[in-house]
Amino acid sequence: MALSEKQLTILRHDLRTLAHIEYEEVENELLDHYATLTEQKMEVGQVFEYASANAWAELGAGPSLNAIQRNYEKNIRKQISSRHLEILKSYFRWPTVLTTLLIALLIYKITPTISTRSIFVGIHITVLIPFGIMGVCYLKSRKLGSDSRKITWTHLNARVAFFVNILQSSLSLPFQGEGSLKIHFFQTHTAVLSIVECIVIIYLLSFIQLYRENFSYKTAH
Repeated sequence: MALSEKQLTILRHDLRTLAHIEYEEVENELLDHYATLTEQKMEVGQVFEYASANAWAELGAGPSLNAIQRNYEKNIRKQISSRHLEILKSYFRWPTVLTTLLIALLIYKITPTISTRSIFVGIHITVLIPFGIMGVCYLKSRKLGSDSRKITWTHLNARVAFFVNILQSSLSLPFQGEGSLKIHFFQTHTAVLSIVECIVIIYLLSFIQLYRENFSYKTAH
């Protein structure tokens, strides 16, 4: 016995208000199960109200359904973390490692020839670019609303924020003082600046590559 649009709307409302389901993909999946169970119970003579109540209880009610959503979020985040690590490792595998080493060598050779002003500007750009990426992530997550991809953008935003904190710490911990002293440190320790630059470039490239991918729920087999 197929449910009417009004009855489906009632079931959807239950998922949103009683189980606090936020994401459209999760909601559609749960609604399909909820509706199927309700239809089965109506076929044996139960009226919609009792059939839906019994189906709701059989599904585990609000807490159990919300737990499904939390597992969904964890699943997506785990995929992102795994994929990000895979992307970072790929830069050090053959033959991509050749490109990575060439970039590192180029940075190491060019860094000593950079003027003080350019180093000063470069340090600020190094910090500002991740902030820009954070802004994009935030706007994307707000725009998506109930779209499940919101989880991806929110998680990536947190990853970039963590990277920014680490970057700022690395630029301040080894040496204290005015900006000119920090620049002098980098000028006299070319290898340190080259390493920081390489880390920033690799991480930014990995984030860009990660942003272009979509993640969906995967069940364990």
